[in-house]
Amino acid sequence: MELWISQPSTLKEFRKRQFFPALRLADACGLGMVALGASTPYACNYGRLPRPLDTPSITTGHAATAAMLKQWAIHASEANGLDFGAIKLAIFGAAGRLGKAVSRFIGYAETPSELILIDLPDKLSLLQALAAEIVANGPRQGPKVSVFGVDGKRALPAFDGAVLVSSNTVPYLGASDLRRARFWIDDSHPRAASLEAEEATRADTLYIECYARGPKGLNTEFPFRLPTPGDCYTCFAEGYLAWKENVPGDFVTGIPDTATIARVSDLLEEHGFTFGPFCGKSGALI
Repeated sequence: MELWISQPSTLKEFRKRQFFPALRLADACGLGMVALGASTPYACNYGRLPRPLDTPSITTGHAATAAMLKQWAIHASEANGLDFGAIKLAIFGAAGRLGKAVSRFIGYAETPSELILIDLPDKLSLLQALAAEIVANGPRQGPKVSVFGVDGKRALPAFDGAVLVSSNTVPYLGASDLRRARFWIDDSHPRAASLEAEEATRADTLYIECYARGPKGLNTEFPFRLPTPGDCYTCFAEGYLAWKENVPGDFVTGIPDTATIARVSDLLEEHGFTFGPFCGKSGALI
């Protein structure tokens, strides 16, 4: 995927040779809804790109992912003996589309005491605008919000836990970085920290995958590298919800707002999606 989307010409080639044929195949199989995964939403402008066929409908997966990332952050806080309402939580990749959605949702209703929005230095103006928006729209006793530009030269700020939604082709966090926080929830693809760093710090910090345990009877029959065939990535869960709710047309496209994420969060609970055991990016149970 990294090779396909590296420049406009190869991105167009990806759409022509992989994305559009996949939609045509899904339509030929009688599928009404396709859940996009990993980098695919980027390839179709997050569902806004005109498509050769009106069917099947699509959903990006971002609303379910944002909802589950917040739930995992609350769950990981409790597992570490922390009060989620009192922690400092960092969001890496906060200026991206998923990053914005996650940041807004975490700053909505039940919130940590502080949010630290982190991205590359050239995204600082976007982070500052997002921080002002979260403060303005959040609850009266909402979180303090700060921003930080990662340049590899300055030390990271102090925080208790982190949500990782950065777009990266090469892991950028090492063991010393991971030891700075009590937990890390990594929804980056393929990963934000190296396998060596993950394994070296397993006794020191919680570095886990974001996924959902499906309702009873769900069997994905796909090697997701998750604990059981009843577990799935959250983009899959969002497609399942759209199917069960018989959603007409596209479900979630673009950057989902907090109301959409809250609705999807309720649907996840209603349809039986919950947590499985803590699972590393390596697939190892913790």
